[in-house]
This record gives sequence, C-alpha cells and structure tokens, in this order.
Amino acid sequence: MEQRWGERLSVRVPVRVSHHAFTMREGQLTNLSVSGAHLTVDLELRRGSRVEVTLVLPSRSKHLAPALQAFVTRKGRYDFGIEWCQFAPVAVRELLFIAARHPYAAPRRPSMTAMLRPRSAGSLLKHSQ
Repeated sequence: MEQRWGERLSVRVPVRVSHHAFTMREGQLTNLSVSGAHLTVDLELRRGSRVEVTLVLPSRSKHLAPALQAFVTRKGRYDFGIEWCQFAPVAVRELLFIAARHPYAAPRRPSMTAMLRPRSAGSLLKHSQ
C-alpha cells in the first residue's frame, strides 16, 4: 500500500541530477508531489542514496536554479521514485501551482487504439484496393 502526502501531478521538468561531486546527468521529472517525484535519468542509483536535483528552468540562469535534496525510495532501470529531504520545498510548491493552473500542458498519453493500429492501416496506402 502506497502512502503519499498530496496528489501527484504529471509534469515534464528537465533537471540535472548529481549523486557524487563529479557525477551529473540530465534527467526529467515526470510527476511531482509535495513529498516527492518520479525521476527519469540514466544514472546508477541505489535505494536510500541521496541525490541533488537541480531544476533546469529557462527563466533562470544555471547558478540561480533551485537545487533540491532528495532520497531514492524506489528503483527501476532508468526511473526512480524520490522523496524530498524537506517536505514541500518552495520550488516544488511553485511548480505544483503552475501545473495545477495549466493542466492542458500536462503530457498526454496516446490512445490505446492509436498504439494498436498499424501505420499501414487505412486509406493512406498508395495502392489500396
């Protein structure tokens, strides 16, 4: 049974993830809540590892970008569940506010029929009869 503080919202936020002093990779937050997030990054992390997640925002320069401390709580191959060290950091609250005000900007999943239909189906074939 999963327990979360708050609702998770779908987002696409580019981030830089740092695990050690010399390890930094580009990644993406795919959903977000006040207590944590889902992180996709090509990095080898273990459960319980501490990471620094820096939000890459076009409106801010790199040295002013908010950096958030988090722990890895769930592990997939290239995706991780993370929990913020501080509950509801200011940068996360701002992102959640923006995502809640603009739900149309959330990523959409393709419909199941579009995924199952072959590209060659239909009248788009040049010589269909």
